[in-house]
Amino acid sequence: MTTLERCVMPGATSFEGATVEIAAIGCAARAVLDARAEGRVLAVFRRSFYAVFDDDVVCVGPPQLGRGPLNLLCTRRDGIAWVDGGIDANAAVSCLDSALEVGGRVRFDFRAADVWRPPSAIAWTPASVVAGLDRLARKALLRKPGGFAALLARHMHDADGGVCESDDVLLHTARPAADALRDWLAATLAGAAVPAPPVAALVGLGPGLTPSGDDFLGGAMIALDHFGRRDVAHRLAAAVLPIAARDTSLISAAYLRCAARGEGADVLFAALDCVAVADDAAMDERLDAIDAVGHTSGWDCLAGAALACGALQASARSTSTASSAACAFEGAATMPASSSCATCRE
Repeated sequence: MTTLERCVMPGATSFEGATVEIAAIGCAARAVLDARAEGRVLAVFRRSFYAVFDDDVVCVGPPQLGRGPLNLLCTRRDGIAWVDGGIDANAAVSCLDSALEVGGRVRFDFRAADVWRPPSAIAWTPASVVAGLDRLARKALLRKPGGFAALLARHMHDADGGVCESDDVLLHTARPAADALRDWLAATLAGAAVPAPPVAALVGLGPGLTPSGDDFLGGAMIALDHFGRRDVAHRLAAAVLPIAARDTSLISAAYLRCAARGEGADVLFAALDCVAVADDAAMDERLDAIDAVGHTSGWDCLAGAALACGALQASARSTSTASSAACAFEGAATMPASSSCATCRE
């Protein structure tokens, strides 16, 4: 959940009429701005503002906002008075010659900006993911960040999990849908022909700019794509996106479309790499960065990603066991007793 908050940074100076250099731009934002010429400011917040072009959005803010698919990050780190600088909701926006002009008063130049793209996945094993998820669950229990974070520990273990979840209406609503998604992922990753996942109860669930349910689903799609199961991510997206188009906010729907392509906040990928290799030394720092994403959006995304990681490791472990058993059977039937099947070695 990302909350809506509009205010001007104290002591900030106006930059009306200035050209603001953009240091980094997300791959999705770059594609939107290259393809669209006219739009408007959709919303203005404390650190950032959103511009909308038809159904597509981009987000402009300081470096502290973090890299991601829809973000344009300014070079300046000091307080920026968006409203005083001439950026108001519904102000006209135009894009020409690799620059975004807002209200005819402020220009954001991104011609020299680095284009951010999702990083490649780190190598992992089922055992390392299990260890990483366990560490993540323990740290989430200590931090108690709210949102869907309580589901992190619950889905690391058996159905009961021994986790005491708060008496939270949002979690009570989400829990059956999250369980159903976990079961669908297990069946789909096992190769079963199952119907579309039941995601309607999660789409748009929760308050804020990006509801917790949307962030949870987005995190699951990102992790599936990141760790090599783009096919399953696309099946999940096929169920999520049509519902999101009618049942959630314009901004959240845009982030979900990014997630369907495996694109999300850079800090989420950093946290996932920690989980994948059970890097306890770096995990606290990565979780601090997750804490800084929205009110609970970072944790909501991470909870969905962890659910997918749990399903992925279980599927990989099952496949490895079945392959080893099949290889052992073949070896016993066709090889001398002294021989071994090299392809089954770990």
